[in-house]
Amino acid sequence: MLSQFRGILKPLFGLLAQPFIALHVHPKWVTLLGIPFAAWAGYAYLSHDWWAALILVPVAGLWDAIDGTVARAQELQSLWGNYFETMIDKVVEILIFIGLAFIAPIAAIAALGFGLLSSYAKPRAGLVIIMDNHDWPAIGEHADKFAVLWFGTLWAALHPLQGVQIMSSTLWVLVVVAIIGSVQRMMYARKLIAAAEKKGAILPYLKAGKER
Repeated sequence: MLSQFRGILKPLFGLLAQPFIALHVHPKWVTLLGIPFAAWAGYAYLSHDWWAALILVPVAGLWDAIDGTVARAQELQSLWGNYFETMIDKVVEILIFIGLAFIAPIAAIAALGFGLLSSYAKPRAGLVIIMDNHDWPAIGEHADKFAVLWFGTLWAALHPLQGVQIMSSTLWVLVVVAIIGSVQRMMYARKLIAAAEKKGAILPYLKAGKER
């Protein structure tokens, strides 16, 4: 959902990418910078250091927004780079949720699990039909999750005595968002699959199986 506003922030991301472009830093290293910051954010959560987490969470997610700019500026775009970036995004999420699991284990596991289910809905459809990588009409994308988490962390930082309870509630909100997003993606996938079957645009190995 929030990815629709990516174009508005594009000038800011371009500005932040300039030092890496000037130093000829390979985009894969920019992508990997999210990992230590995510681990630090996870540690901030388990330490109840809400203000540190408030800063570190967006920093951990920042590299996902600028590594593509760095790749384009250096003409290093590649299909592998696109895949690698997405996988590191998931590592970043996992590290943050590990920290949250120390203060709200059930909520953190549920949020991470349903979040991964929501993320899996789109690539799994790609194993059934020929499709592109357009944005799907559903909530619970990477940016959406980080936004909910950030606002929950802000509330915890402003009310530190209730910080653990606030973060637990935030995680349950993420669970609800992920479940709704999963259902939306499944319904959209059903629509795409039905349209692909009419056009004969399902993957060849599935088509061969149906013809036997």
